[in-house]
Amino acid sequence: MVDFNVFRSIGFTLLVLVSLYFVFQALYQLYQQMRRGKPSPERMGNYGERLKSILVYVFGQKRLLKHPAGLGHFVIFYAFIAINIVAAEVFLRAYFPNFSLSFLGAGYDFILWLEDWMIFGVLVALSLGLARRYTNSVRMEGSRGLRRDAIIIIYAVAIHAIFSVLLEAVELALGNHPWIVDRGHQLGDNALGPTVAIAFAKWFLSLNVDLDVLENLLWWGHSFSVFLFLIYIFGTQIRVPQFYPSKHFHIVSAPFNVFFRNLKPSGRLSVIDFEDESVEEYGVSKIEDFTWKQMLDLYSCTGCGRCQEVCPAYISGQPLSPKSLILDLRENLLEVATFVHNHPGEEPHYKHLAGEVIPKETIWACTTCNACQTACPLFIEHIDKIIDMRREQTMMQSEFPAGLDKMFTNVERNSNPWGVSKSDRDLWAEGLGVKTMKEHPDADLLFWVGCAGSFDERAKKVSTALVKILQAAGIDFAILGKEEKCTGDPVRRLGNEFLAQELITENVQLLNSYNVKEIITFCPHCFNTLANEFPDFGGVYRVIHATDYIAKLLRTGQLPLKKGDPITLTYHDSCYLGRHNGIYSSPREIIQFLDGVEFKEMSMSKEVAMCCGAGGGRMWFEQDVGGEQINRNRVAMAAETGAEYLGVSCPFCTAMLEDGIKNTGTDLKVIDLLELVVSRLDV
Repeated sequence: MVDFNVFRSIGFTLLVLVSLYFVFQALYQLYQQMRRGKPSPERMGNYGERLKSILVYVFGQKRLLKHPAGLGHFVIFYAFIAINIVAAEVFLRAYFPNFSLSFLGAGYDFILWLEDWMIFGVLVALSLGLARRYTNSVRMEGSRGLRRDAIIIIYAVAIHAIFSVLLEAVELALGNHPWIVDRGHQLGDNALGPTVAIAFAKWFLSLNVDLDVLENLLWWGHSFSVFLFLIYIFGTQIRVPQFYPSKHFHIVSAPFNVFFRNLKPSGRLSVIDFEDESVEEYGVSKIEDFTWKQMLDLYSCTGCGRCQEVCPAYISGQPLSPKSLILDLRENLLEVATFVHNHPGEEPHYKHLAGEVIPKETIWACTTCNACQTACPLFIEHIDKIIDMRREQTMMQSEFPAGLDKMFTNVERNSNPWGVSKSDRDLWAEGLGVKTMKEHPDADLLFWVGCAGSFDERAKKVSTALVKILQAAGIDFAILGKEEKCTGDPVRRLGNEFLAQELITENVQLLNSYNVKEIITFCPHCFNTLANEFPDFGGVYRVIHATDYIAKLLRTGQLPLKKGDPITLTYHDSCYLGRHNGIYSSPREIIQFLDGVEFKEMSMSKEVAMCCGAGGGRMWFEQDVGGEQINRNRVAMAAETGAEYLGVSCPFCTAMLEDGIKNTGTDLKVIDLLELVVSRLDV
């Protein structure tokens, strides 16, 4: 009888060395590419929270499990771990023939049992995944060979799982498996163990085959299934022009991407240091202008499409797929990396990102609503890349959608996008008995009115409503009046960082001169900028959105309410109130306090609520690129509830949704929750 063990150690060592070559070459090249990116110091520190992210989002797969396909991935993930624990035991026996994990006692029996049934589970999950891809229910557009790659990986994992259970079965049939030798079990026992493998072992014993030869073939098949899998994942990372990284390279990159995720509020944009004389270009024009973390994002994307499933622009047929954006940037990064690898010392030819790599209409289609980033299981950050490209287009190329030049001029001259004179900023408050900070610098609370609340006729009604609510509750407050300026939110998200920083700096100086500590505002865009972005410029204040403040007043009984006419109401979550800042419960709590209001939730609400279409500066320009208008789609969703009123908590949402109603012919009426509260004040 041939002693097959003679060949295993040498052959297995060669297989391991070849595989490790591909692994370390790929990792080294990835490291070299990351080095060419710009620094990202904010990704360091707070390591306890970062480790917690690994536990919750990598091992706990919290975001994945929110998606219908998430359970299948969860099964595959843990089955893969269980299979490879046992595989490690098998491979170590190439060098240490008597090695086993049987010293774990009953724990070893449980591992074998778990592995066995997880193999069954993973084969079911893989079959479903394969069926979804062959029936084209999974859209894999956006990168060359991505669908093919997914299918290859499915087959590779399935083959690995099948070889694992068959190898275990033949070892059981031969009687040399540790479950028999070390644990003292027999095939006929009812003991916990590899149930499926035992069934196959009995079948093998019924066949007229040489089990030693079969065991050797299965051992090598199992080994090759593991290491060829590694070579495929990492080998495609090595710079050969026709090869692209396997989507399963995220096995390596994703944990790092989650670990180095943004721990700051999602609505907080990066700051450009305009005093740094070494900076010659603002924004991003070529792929290596991105930071190393932004590059890591590109390698971590699996093309799953969860981002585009919730993107309002994509849903409405506009020219933006967050998935394609990331994958197209990755392909450009790969082209540059290929050139750098194959032509050391030579400067690559860079494609201009806006226009040559990413269509210009794509970067202006984004509403910065954060739906894509909230849905992404791997915390890929789409918005910062879009804003960086907008910055380059706006500040370096002066290329932006028609109409924005007028809006920028309005903000420069009059500190508001409408272009109304600064001296008219507080006209809305005449006759309401509202004091300014100049008149009452010791006020407990500053009401930040915002540009919409000061100049937009519809939003002025909400400003008045908030004043009446604060007065009814006996709150000591004041406004800035003519001294208030735009927070810079719209121009900043349109790429005009220089103008935004001027506005923010001037506002911070004013607020600090009054020693302001607490601010209330009803505009989510003002709220986000004041709370999350002003601190970068020395303005640290306690900023409260009006819905949070009013919900507290209602809880503490400081607002007397009366019963109003019965109405049915649905509610639209503002992106900058909800996804960017996590305020979902307060608006709904307010609705619950209002007697006679029957609440009807929309199907897409809270974290998956659809944007109104105004964010990211989109309120200030029209983009004629086809598709449906986002606000019309959102109005249609609200109309499906059968509600009479569409509740909002944002002046931009009010404008967009009322416009959508005009163009869809529904009977919905838009009402801000503050207006609804005022209508039921018992004063």
